[in-house]
Amino acid sequence: MKRSHKLAGVITAGLLTGALVGAPEAAAIDHEVTTADADPGGVAWFTEHGDYVYVCDQEADGWAAGLEVYWNGGSYTLSAGGSGNCDLADASEPGHNLPEKAYINFRVYLHKSGTPYAYQRTAQWYNDH
Repeated sequence: MKRSHKLAGVITAGLLTGALVGAPEAAAIDHEVTTADADPGGVAWFTEHGDYVYVCDQEADGWAAGLEVYWNGGSYTLSAGGSGNCDLADASEPGHNLPEKAYINFRVYLHKSGTPYAYQRTAQWYNDH
């Protein structure tokens, strides 16, 4: 089951460091990619141990952040709308266990009604855990 999280308490130490509250700790993040807009409205993180994948909306601008995760033989999508909201998945959820020793593709983008895949950026990382 996919889980969505509202990140409460935006005015906290996390904001002071530029991080979203409730997002993974910097030490736990193996990979990061942001949307291609000038002031990135979306960010995605991948942590190899446990296959934790996050997408977070960073701005209250009417756009939502989306993430497509895909590899040879599978895929899934996450989406979070509203500043400070994140959607996450991990290996314990059906369909979200990523293959080991394989390249995983990530496409992060912004979307709203009538405008899919705006400011998209892709990344490919090797999952060696």
